[in-house]
Amino acid sequence: MKINIEIDCTPEEFKDLLIPSDRQADFAAKAYQAMVEAMGAAMMKQFAGFRPDPKD
Repeated sequence: MKINIEIDCTPEEFKDLLIPSDRQADFAAKAYQAMVEAMGAAMMKQFAGFRPDPKD
């Protein structure tokens, strides 16, 4: 599995993320949620062929 994360911010904004603060906690929470969603989508795509046909 390969996961790419793109962070669009200025160098100053990136420095703010590295210093412990409420902004860093908010970023960590958002990054975690994005990772969970991406992994869920990847799992659904990976195992789509194993789902039973709803017509059966």
